[in-house]
Amino acid sequence: MAESARHRLTVPPGADSLGSMRKPGAIAQGSSQSRQSQYLSRLTDFQQMDIQSALDQMKTLLSTRPHVVYKTSYYRKQTKNHWARDDPAFVALQFVFLVISSVAYSIAFRAPFTGVISFMLYSIFLHWLATGFIVAAIGREIANRHLTDHKSSSHVRQTVEW
Repeated sequence: MAESARHRLTVPPGADSLGSMRKPGAIAQGSSQSRQSQYLSRLTDFQQMDIQSALDQMKTLLSTRPHVVYKTSYYRKQTKNHWARDDPAFVALQFVFLVISSVAYSIAFRAPFTGVISFMLYSIFLHWLATGFIVAAIGREIANRHLTDHKSSSHVRQTVEW
């Protein structure tokens, strides 16, 4: 029994279980893709979302104490080595508030039903998602090229995540 378990846990000599034709950056990219798929799967599970924490962060960002949110992000960076929230509740709440405000705006200007739907889709997909994607991608590239310390003696990865 122990002999068969040992063979299942080891990789035969000369074989690379991860593939020998991998590029140097493939490890980080694979973990990034798994993080993104995990984030999207969490977006559909409302029971595990920390809505109260996300609402508190939104309220704190709107107040005169946004440094409190930075402090919690800093602690997350120290413990989990990433700045972003694992919990998609903040994004889900932003989406809900954007839908509500788009519908309210359309109703206030007495738009027809098709106008409400088109304005909501335009606001969400063009203004929120597309613009956010472009700004995040440009900001990440600038930060990784000019704001990270590549000569650090620290063993912690010095890159800005997307």
